Amino acid sequence: MKQLVLLYWGCVFLMYLSQTYYPVETQLDGHQTGKRHFMLRRSDIFMIIVIAWLTCFSFLRTSYNDTVNYIFEWNRGTVSLDEFLASDELQKLGSNPLYDLYRTLVHEITDNYHVFFFFPAVLSCIGSVKLIKRFSIDPAFSLVIFFSIGTYIMYMAAMKQCFAIAILFFSLPYAIDRKYVRYYLLVLFAMLFHTHAFIFLLVPFLFRKPWGKTTWVLFVIAIAAMATYNFTFDRLMNFALSIGVNVADFELFDGHSIHPIRVVVYAIPTALSLVFRKRLYADSTRQENLFANMSIVAVFILMIGLIQGANLFARMAAYYEIALSISFPWMINKIFDKKSAQFLTIVGTICFFGYFLYEFGVSKGFDSGYRAITLWQFFTELLGIG
Repeated sequence: MKQLVLLYWGCVFLMYLSQTYYPVETQLDGHQTGKRHFMLRRSDIFMIIVIAWLTCFSFLRTSYNDTVNYIFEWNRGTVSLDEFLASDELQKLGSNPLYDLYRTLVHEITDNYHVFFFFPAVLSCIGSVKLIKRFSIDPAFSLVIFFSIGTYIMYMAAMKQCFAIAILFFSLPYAIDRKYVRYYLLVLFAMLFHTHAFIFLLVPFLFRKPWGKTTWVLFVIAIAAMATYNFTFDRLMNFALSIGVNVADFELFDGHSIHPIRVVVYAIPTALSLVFRKRLYADSTRQENLFANMSIVAVFILMIGLIQGANLFARMAAYYEIALSISFPWMINKIFDKKSAQFLTIVGTICFFGYFLYEFGVSKGFDSGYRAITLWQFFTELLGIG
């Protein structure tokens, strides 16, 4: 847990330095602007350290959450490339075929599973850090939220999702700029790594001002899904299976529900968004509407998990929840004057960190589950030294 807390505050401080010495406003006015995708622009030294630190903490792990299962698949479930290509796995579009292809390709090169962990880790970390730096008005506070609600840990625990999320983050500017053909092609590409990426098909409908018809329709759908959970998801599962999408019934009907405290924490920006909607959205931009709507939809998804399917709906919400990190600082700064906003940011940081300590120090027992090797050990293993 000490390592995680050090990572938490170290990255937050580095992100503060990044915005202080290399503000995103300067980058947008500089020579890297134009039509170049923000993911392709150079990162400052502080962002590079943050990305490297987050990546190492993730890919050097030997245990945590589903890590043991990934290692088992790597050691026992990976066939040769020729066998994989000779099979019909690539034709099973609903079974994450590109993830399986990736695992097979890496296994052809090395038997070190940390290399297998590296690429989804680095891509998701680059995507998350660059997205926050580009769109947040307070990247340090955004990173506090990013860590506290468990977004980073979720990415670390779910490799297929890491790949999909990195691709989806890369696709967002195309949606913002109304380049929908490129956007949807990237979403479909992401779905071949993890089918739950389909949730980003909804993004083009989230640029309208929040709490209009779209928001309320989605809210009603979420409530209806909760009220008719067994009936609705039994039929949705059967439909998904009929079109070749793998859906495990034990994920939907596992008897485990999301803790209400988690939903309350997620719902804080949503509550602000509803109460102060006139002030927030009178002159809001497309991207501000988007991130606010995404944070609202993340809450609606989590609400369904109050019935059961806790792990499934938590991971589905993870596709959108980075938007909480971006939209919440913007809301605070737009609703309140400068001094009040600074005070609330400090209070918010303390509260979110308190929730982080409860979530990973008490509820999930991160310290008892996480193990990792050092970077030096990784290189010695890779080079066969010692």
